[in-house]
Amino acid sequence: MSHPSPRAGNILIYLLGAIFLLGILLALLRGSFQEGTSVDSDKLSLKVSEVQRYAAEMARGVNYILQNGASESQLLFAVPTDNSTPYGDIATTPPYQLFSPKGGGVEYKAPTAGINDGTAWQFFATTHIEDLGTDTHAESKAELIAVLPNVTESFCLRMNLAIGQAIDLEEDTDDSSEGCVYEPGSEFNGTYASGTATNLLTSAEIPRHPATELCVRCSTGNLHYYRVLLAR
Repeated sequence: MSHPSPRAGNILIYLLGAIFLLGILLALLRGSFQEGTSVDSDKLSLKVSEVQRYAAEMARGVNYILQNGASESQLLFAVPTDNSTPYGDIATTPPYQLFSPKGGGVEYKAPTAGINDGTAWQFFATTHIEDLGTDTHAESKAELIAVLPNVTESFCLRMNLAIGQAIDLEEDTDDSSEGCVYEPGSEFNGTYASGTATNLLTSAEIPRHPATELCVRCSTGNLHYYRVLLAR
């Protein structure tokens, strides 16, 4: 009569132990991947919140300048560190400057790394937002908006989620024949577009109106976030 070999029993124990340890290792790896994903998601949400807070701060700064007697055409957006931008010199009429302590009192901040291609905030008065201000095409007046250009798709999706806009970014959400919310060369200089000269943001793919802030895809394929600073 043969008896089981003790050596065979030891091999079985080793195999069971190896399977057990492998299971623990896989569980740890799965947890680390999920934790990393969660951390990245949290960081993106923080960046979205930072942009929204800063945009709201700029809107308050514009309102403050207007309350102190400036007209909507006198608003200025010079960058304190760069007088070569289209917005002029920060020393020109400081009470009308958004980024001057004597004007809007908003601290100028470059975009946080990783949310766009590094292009600074821009300011335009070439787009009319549906259901905001005057809303007849023949009489429509452009809003004054701040634009954070060329943002990443992940940022754009998270921003619209935070805003509560369910938009398919595979489709153009700003495909007006007049242009786009971001129009280099048309930076604000005191002049507001009106009538048929305005870019009309009226896409049926934007479910909630008025969209005072939004991340849109233009016909160029680029993604831009905008915030209305002054509705007209």
